Formats: sequence, C-alpha cells, structure tokens
Amino acid sequence: MKKRIQPTFPHDFSHGPITPSRITAGILLALGATTAQAQEVLWLPTVTVEEQRIDERVKRLEQEQARDMRDIFSGEVNADVAGGVRNGQRLYLRGVEGSNVNITVDGARQGQNLYNHRGGLGNVDPDILKRIDIQPGPPAADDGHGALGGSIRFETVDAQDRLRPDQPLGARVRAGYASADKGTRASASLYGLAGQGVGLLGHVSWHDHDDLRTGEGDRTPYSGGRDESYLFKLSALGMPDHQLRLGTERHEASGLQFQQRGDYPWQMQPDDLSTRPPRHQTLLREQHTLDYRFNPSAPLVDLKLNLYQSTNRWQGKTPSDLVERFTSDGQGYDLRNTFHYGGDAVQGGLVVGIDQLRDRGTNHRQGRGDRRNRYENQGIYLQNRVQFADTRLSFGVRHDDFEASFRNNTTRTGNTATSYNLSGETGLGGGFTVFGGYGESARGAGTIPIHFAGNVVEGALINGSADGRLAPEVSRQGEAGVRWEGLGAGGASIRMEALAFQNRIQDAILFDQPGSGGLGRRPVTELYNSDQTATFKGYEIRAAYAAGRFTGGIGFMRLDTDGLPSQPQFLARFGAPQGDRLILDLGYLPQDGLELTYRLTAVGRLTDVPADQTVFIEKSGYTTHDLAAVWTPAGLSNLSFDLAVRNLFDKSYSRHTTLSQNELSTLEPGRDIRLGARYVF
Repeated sequence: MKKRIQPTFPHDFSHGPITPSRITAGILLALGATTAQAQEVLWLPTVTVEEQRIDERVKRLEQEQARDMRDIFSGEVNADVAGGVRNGQRLYLRGVEGSNVNITVDGARQGQNLYNHRGGLGNVDPDILKRIDIQPGPPAADDGHGALGGSIRFETVDAQDRLRPDQPLGARVRAGYASADKGTRASASLYGLAGQGVGLLGHVSWHDHDDLRTGEGDRTPYSGGRDESYLFKLSALGMPDHQLRLGTERHEASGLQFQQRGDYPWQMQPDDLSTRPPRHQTLLREQHTLDYRFNPSAPLVDLKLNLYQSTNRWQGKTPSDLVERFTSDGQGYDLRNTFHYGGDAVQGGLVVGIDQLRDRGTNHRQGRGDRRNRYENQGIYLQNRVQFADTRLSFGVRHDDFEASFRNNTTRTGNTATSYNLSGETGLGGGFTVFGGYGESARGAGTIPIHFAGNVVEGALINGSADGRLAPEVSRQGEAGVRWEGLGAGGASIRMEALAFQNRIQDAILFDQPGSGGLGRRPVTELYNSDQTATFKGYEIRAAYAAGRFTGGIGFMRLDTDGLPSQPQFLARFGAPQGDRLILDLGYLPQDGLELTYRLTAVGRLTDVPADQTVFIEKSGYTTHDLAAVWTPAGLSNLSFDLAVRNLFDKSYSRHTTLSQNELSTLEPGRDIRLGARYVF
C-alpha cells in the first residue's frame, strides 16, 4: 500500500524532529501528547514516509514493565486511573470518567457498565499493544458516537511488527516480578509468515498477584488475584491493494475480592465480614475483530471496513450464595471510504462512512429469569480534511439514530442527534503554530450499569411520562492553543505547547430508585434527563527537550469542574475533580545498551470539590518518583533485563479521583520494585 502523510488536526505534539532515541519519543508521547484528530490521511503520491511499526508510547510501557491500565496511563498528564486496587480502577480523561470515553481495542468498543460496585475499566495486556491513540479534545465525525469525553484507541500487534527483515519465524518470552503485590508474570509469543505476506501471531500471558501493599507497609485485604490473556491474529498485508486482519483476544481477571463496595474503601467492610463476605469474582473481556482495507491506485478509492463482536462479563455471588452474572454483548461495524483529492498546492481527503453498534445487556441471577436491556446506534458521517501550505482545516458532520429498551423490551425510547465539528491550525512563522477546534458528540443510553438495568420496572416512566423520550446526552468541546518548535543551543530540539480546553455535557441520562436499603435491590421506576450542564475546563502546558543522549519533558494540567451530579451512583460514572497535576520525565543513555529514565509526578492539594456529595472529598497533594532501566548485554542483543522502581520513597497516598466514604479512600501501591527479563528469538 502507498505510504501517506498524516496531517494533524488540530495539533499533534508527538510528531516532528525530536526523535534521536526511543526514550525521546516515549517522553514526548507520555506527557499527554494529543493524537491527531485526522485518523484518515491525505493522498500524497510524491512523498514517501517510513512506516513506524511499534508506537514509542508502547515501547516506553515495555521499559517500565507496565501490567495494567494504571501503568498504561501513568505518564499521561491529562489522564488518571484511580481506585487503588484492580477491581476499583476507573479512568478519567480531563476529568471525564471512562464510561463517557469512546474506548476501542482494534475497533471493538468497550461494553456497558456491568456491576455497580466495580470500576468500569477492563484491562488490556500491554505486551500485545502496537499503538495507543489518546484524543481528549474535540471529536471528529469519524471518531464514532458517544465520545463525550474524547476517545482512546488501542491497536494490537501483527506478526509483521515483531519479525525482523527476512525472518520467517520468531518468538518472545518474558518473565517478571513485582514486590508491591508479590506479583509474578510470564508471557510467550510465537509469530511467523505463512505464505506471501500472511502473518500469524499467538500470544499468551498470565499474572498472579497477592494482596496489594500500600505506602508505609499496610496491605489491602482481598485485593489479590490472577490475570490471563491471549491474542491470536492473522494479518495478510502482502496482497496488492488489499489488507486483511482477523483477530481474537481475551482477558480474564479473577480473585477472592470484596464484592460489595469493591470500588469504595475496604475499611467500610464489617469487621467480621458476616454481611458482606468476599466472593470469588471474574471479569471477562473477549472480542473477535475483522479489519479489511482496499486501496488501489485510484485516489477516490480508499476503503476501510471494521467488524467486531465483543463480550464483557462480570460474575460473582449474592450474599445468599446465588450466582449473579452481568453480560454486555456487542456487535458493530464501521465502513468508510476516503476520497483523496488535490494537487501540489492543496491536498484533501473527504471521509464518508456509516457505523453501527448493537449492545445487549443481560442481568442473570440464579433462580430468576434473565432481564435484558438493549442499545442500538446507527450513524452516518462526513469528515473533510484539507491542507495548503502551513494551514490545515478539518470539518465534518455526523447523524446518529438511537434506540434503547429496558426490562425485556417493556420500556423503550429512541431519538436522533446531529453533531458538527470544525478545527484547524496555521503556521505563523518563526516556529510558531496556532490551533483550535470545536466538536460535538452524542449518546442515547447513559451509563446505567446492567446491575441496575435489571431492576427497571415494566413500563417505567421516561422523563415523567409513560410514552416519553430520552433526549441524547450531548457534549460540546472546544480547545485553542499555540505551539513552538525549534533548535536551542548546540542543536538541541525544543518543543513547547500551551492550550486551553472546555467540555460541556448536557442532558445526562439518570434514573430514579425510590425506597431504602442497598441500591442494587431498589426498583428503577424512571429514566430522565438531568437539567444540569456539567462543565470541565482548564489548560495544559507541555515542553520537551532533546540533545545528544539526554531528553527531558514536562507537562502540567489544571482542571476545574462544575455542575456534576451529586448522587454517588451517577457521579462515580460521570466525572471527578482533581488537583493540579505535573509530570516531569527525564531520559539518559549513558552507553550503548543501557537506558535510564526518571519520572516525577506531583499533584497539588484538592480543595474545590462538588457540593452536596460525599464520594469526592478534599485531599492532600502528593509527589511520587519512579525509576526505570533497561540493559541489553553487549553481544546479546536478543536479551534484555528490566528494572523499575515505582513510588521510590514509599509514599502513602490516595488519588483524588478515587471514591471515598466516611473520609476514607483506598490507597495506591507503595514502593514497587519490578524485575524482568525478555528474550527474543
């Protein structure tokens, strides 16, 4: 396939000349580098670009021995993964909770929320990742529906990404140990070519961990467990004008854990555990994907088709030992074509596409009939991107048709939404670029977990009426900024960027649960649109420097929130306040075969919290220090040893976005010494 240049809309802090080493690019990306809004690229047949196989952000994760979502996002200044223990983790992107972020793995969307007392964030094995695209800003039309807080796209590796030139068969093995939870980890991959350009890859991994040790030595009870993952993938990339990828991926986390209040502080459990005993729980994410691309010589044909089927399932037991299982089964597709046009002065790409999602939720409890809810979205979109001289523009529109039903189709609703976006950037000379953008996104089903959806009564009211309709949730995002890049003393590469952002989310879909006692037993008698508009606004500042064997970068974000819902069952899946956040990354190559990195994360005190709620409280600031080293012995280029120390000084702290109760919050890991080794055949 022809190489294409990818333009940046409205900006991309990760491209450019600052790439003397793997560490450098990793630092640039880790400091919250925003991904280009333009996921489709311009057709420039006269320009050839070397295709990058593995994203530098992913290589940095390998160096740091990342194991879960907390590790994956630990270096992102605009992202935070809270919750302390694995079953309480929640992702926040510029303050917006991950249930409102369009998260995909190889195009397969994250499913519905499952269980009320568990974080809604599934895990992805970092070892299988090829690329991570994080887009917290204004969405484009082809970013898909429901990107109220932005989008995150994970892409898994192909066999061709692992194979060296002229290598028909290869393998990788890896093992590691982490001290904070006495975790042992192992993985193995086998990959090769089965014919002209057809790659096959198989990967398996497992990770056993005990109760988590927090700062200053305490352990969080019943936080251990086991993770198992696999990926099998076929990638036919050698056919003229065609590419085909088929993949199946599965991740399962299990363990004896607190079932009630799993995402709240464990100290709230009864001392004798009699009323809320720990239960064996499993969280499963499984998906099957197809990605097909047709790109002949004609500029007006650049076709892409993505099909997927995904299953997300939580299983545990009620206090009376009845099996409980909440399942989200999703199927969807995205079909698009990019019409490339233009000449030497102006180049453009018009993306026209349709996408669909069908997601069925099943609430199963032993001894009772299943209760199902359903959500469907059909979308059509256009996104045009054009570049001339130092100016790039992007504008588009998408139309979505929503349908939702609850309690075995006894309560139904539907609606439509049209969303617009416009963004651009232009060079001012002297290395300066200004950029800005505005984008809308809509969703028609809210974030009610399947746990609660099973309690929707037959004929529930919608906005106060038996035949009412839910308005779609709508976000309106804007951002603007300036960027400078150039050379410093001694030819050092320097890049700086500052931007301001605002996200307003209105018509949030909430629900009414009258009565007393636990929410999981209360009936849901009404679904309605909130009359509050939630606002997330702030600014980000970043800078990066590279000279010889030294690299450095710094990122800062300030966030203000307003208008968040006050009830904990809504607030936990909507957004969170945060103190000011600063990340400093340094990298040094003292000699060939040895890479050293240091990261400082400093978070200011949180004093401004929403009124009339109890789950987000004022919290102290904290500072942590992380070190990492990778050593490849001379003459043994296939062998690498890894050392990472997280939370070097054993700081005891809770993230600001971790849910609280009675002034208590689950703590983060203490000092964690990680040792690992990798061998590539």
